[in-house]
Amino acid sequence: MLIKKQFNNLLFLKIYLFILASTINFAQTKIIVNLDELGSYIDPNIYGQFSEHLGSCIYGGIWVGEDSEIPNTNGFRNDVIEALKKLEVPVLRWPGGCFADEYHWMDGIGPKNERPSMMNTNWGGVIEDNSFGTHEFLNLCEMIGAEAYISANVGSGTVEEFANWIQYTTSESGNPMAELRRKNGREKPWNVKYWGIGNESWGCGGRMRPSYYADLTRVYSTYAKNYAGNQVYKIASGPNSYDTVWTDQVMEIAGKVINGIGLHYYTNNSRTAADFDEIGWFSVIQKTLEMDKLIQMHSKVMDKHDPTKNVALIVDEWGTWHNVEPGTNPSFLYQQNTMRDAVVAASNLNIFHKYTNRVKMTNIAQMVNVLQAMILTDNEKMLLTPTYHVFEMYKVHKGAINLPLELMTSNYTIGDESIPSVNATASINSTGIVHISLCNVDPNNNDEVKIDLEKFINGKISGRVLTSEEMNALNSFDEPQNVEPKAFTDFKFTDNSITVNLPAKSIVVLKLEGELNSNIGSAIKVNNPQPKLTYNYYKKSLMVLPNFSDLEIVSEGLIDQIKLPEPNDGSDFAVKYSGLIKIPQNGFYNFYSKSDDGTKLYIDGKLLVINDGRHAPMETQGFATLKKGFHKIEVEFFQAGGGLEIAVSIEGPGMEKQEIPAEMLYHESK
Repeated sequence: MLIKKQFNNLLFLKIYLFILASTINFAQTKIIVNLDELGSYIDPNIYGQFSEHLGSCIYGGIWVGEDSEIPNTNGFRNDVIEALKKLEVPVLRWPGGCFADEYHWMDGIGPKNERPSMMNTNWGGVIEDNSFGTHEFLNLCEMIGAEAYISANVGSGTVEEFANWIQYTTSESGNPMAELRRKNGREKPWNVKYWGIGNESWGCGGRMRPSYYADLTRVYSTYAKNYAGNQVYKIASGPNSYDTVWTDQVMEIAGKVINGIGLHYYTNNSRTAADFDEIGWFSVIQKTLEMDKLIQMHSKVMDKHDPTKNVALIVDEWGTWHNVEPGTNPSFLYQQNTMRDAVVAASNLNIFHKYTNRVKMTNIAQMVNVLQAMILTDNEKMLLTPTYHVFEMYKVHKGAINLPLELMTSNYTIGDESIPSVNATASINSTGIVHISLCNVDPNNNDEVKIDLEKFINGKISGRVLTSEEMNALNSFDEPQNVEPKAFTDFKFTDNSITVNLPAKSIVVLKLEGELNSNIGSAIKVNNPQPKLTYNYYKKSLMVLPNFSDLEIVSEGLIDQIKLPEPNDGSDFAVKYSGLIKIPQNGFYNFYSKSDDGTKLYIDGKLLVINDGRHAPMETQGFATLKKGFHKIEVEFFQAGGGLEIAVSIEGPGMEKQEIPAEMLYHESK
């Protein structure tokens, strides 16, 4: 009897464990993608990179010199350049980092054998020979198709040095800096839009108080001049992680003179990249998901000073910071890159997409051989890391529109701590293709993900997956293709939904080609459309666009395009344009507003473009999916003083970017 009882208990235990194992190995997630609502534009610059004079990021990683036996073009490694071209890097930050605030740019121009050396006191005390300087960096940007983001020296530099650097790189001619550039071999100026005013000024960039730094920012911004059509986009040194006091004071004191403010947040780890167990896996993922909270915290502070979101949050340093690889210089920050780092990258990109109305650029640290690198090199050898592959897979989201989604998922739990098992993002591009990216952070369990796509019909779906057997799988110089994307087919599409068997510790990107049975962008019925828009003219001194119903109309009339009415007062006036825009075919349309001072653009009552406030000529953009026919259009504009400009452009299917032509603009005659 005792034996039978023990047998029954053992049988019950086996059945219980089997059921438990089945439950653990197959979690469930539901995602509802809202195809009737568009989110914000995903700025390609969210996929930005960062390169610093640190370790072998520049020297050996990107630049080997013209005389190197490693195949190169004018000193740049051919293999690295080709890999970066494939990645379609949108923007590249340089020269630092902490190095930026001890770098004097004039030491890095002219004949290389005449450039003075310096000690890199931040990163190992190595001697910097300045053979890679401004010309080399901007040539690199041109080679890979990236915009340049230069971090200027505020900590040990001067305002004059900063102003001269902008003049040297961007002015046409007729001044000493432009002539010096021409003497050094560059006839035409570069287009250098993004300029950082110092780096980590709360730390290695000068240990400044926020109010002191904010005052300096006002000074430096004053001398950041626009030359030859180049519009300087000024980025203030932002807070370290959770320091909202820094954000608050900089925004209060300098928020009106900057275009962006930085944020630095690293996922720190006290062990090397591949030396971890499941607790180490969980800890790093949990830390990196804090990015969501950080963006919310700093955005809330920014909203207090900048409710119209004219100032962007620029996350210009982020990623994993592990201990260096054994046998390497601790100051060179060389680390390997595993499947865990890939999950970190995907999770952060998914977070950034949620906040694209405020987050306009991010720069992962760093591009080659440093921290969470895209590429690792060893003399003539080169490999692509799992993080590189995530960026390559996710590039389909660049320049698309974020689609709001509702995600219900189980938790991945270690001890008393839990995080969501799955995170995701979705977007629609200008050709109507939908991409959905899924990240399963659970290293043990597959997840059945059901994606509701009620408005998606006649669909064709394909996919790619990045995953591995081991949590710490990586690419080595002996096995450079150990972790790389593969075709993914483990999904079913039925009844306007997709069921995906999402592997443990994986990133999947789905491509959906089909028709959207959506109410987005439906045309309106118009009884008697007539050419030209109506406009109302107001006389008022303004700082931002007003509630026009509170103002008295001074004059009104018809106008064939969105341009300045003639005559106008030249300053202290506002105009509201109203009417219809005739869309020639169904599709995805980009709208641009370039103005001095503020503008807003509405399509069918929805605010698409915000370019508000007093500012120099500046262009912003917005996007809409529109069906063929008439749609309501409204543009609001005000002029304070100084420069005076308004230009509203459109880009769409079969239509290159152009100012909205008169033949597309109408009003309804009553």
